[in-house]
Amino acid sequence: MRIIHVVGRSNSGKTTFIHSLIPLLMKQGKTAVIKNLHSHYFEQPPGKDTTTHYEHGADIVIGTDPEKAIAAIRNGSLHDILNLLCDQGIEFTIIEGHKEEPFPKVVIGDLEVERCVLRTPEPQDVLTHIGEFAEVFTLQGLVRELKRDCMSDDTGCVAAFNGIVRRITGTDITETLDFSETTTIHTLSADIRREMEQIPGVLGVRFHHRTGIIPAGDDLTYIAVIARHRQEAFAALMHGIDRMKHELHDAGKTLEGEYHGNT
Repeated sequence: MRIIHVVGRSNSGKTTFIHSLIPLLMKQGKTAVIKNLHSHYFEQPPGKDTTTHYEHGADIVIGTDPEKAIAAIRNGSLHDILNLLCDQGIEFTIIEGHKEEPFPKVVIGDLEVERCVLRTPEPQDVLTHIGEFAEVFTLQGLVRELKRDCMSDDTGCVAAFNGIVRRITGTDITETLDFSETTTIHTLSADIRREMEQIPGVLGVRFHHRTGIIPAGDDLTYIAVIARHRQEAFAALMHGIDRMKHELHDAGKTLEGEYHGNT
């Protein structure tokens, strides 16, 4: 999921720009918008069931009508919401505001911020530079992408692996892992994916390995395989996981994960 982060001073034209950008992105894929309300708290209608359910402590309350659904999510951080949208198969999310976040940005006007990709551009310029904007990955998002792109009449299985940074391995304790060599990781990940896709019966593979400093307990790797039969999907997963562990992870850089398959 690509993150198009739009920032600027008040009344600089951010909302007008976003209104022009939305239909362009929607031609490419499902699009969402997150707006920072600052101190202008969203008002829930007093006395309505959705409001009282929230007031009684529900973490998420969703109201639906024939056209739409409205959700109130308690203490939802921006990154939690981005993961939720990615899980739902959103391909582009526009963020308006939240200028303190470290995403590459579209800046409207003269606001000085770090990681400015475009300044007061035409909406079409965003599509031209789309590869320069950040991506968010979740395991469920990769599974949805596979189903969207690779489903066929003979599909019989989707299987997935979630690698986690293991804190304790025997007597060794790992607090963080350093995967800052992004070129190596991206090159190897692409090669592993190509090999997995060559296994007979495999219809598609998605492979994401996080980069940077990853603390113990955090997700490190997402791999999803769609195949004609579960044996073929599991064979591809094992091949990919073994290559990743032997060629990328040094001693102590081990993964703890499990298969999540459905047939």
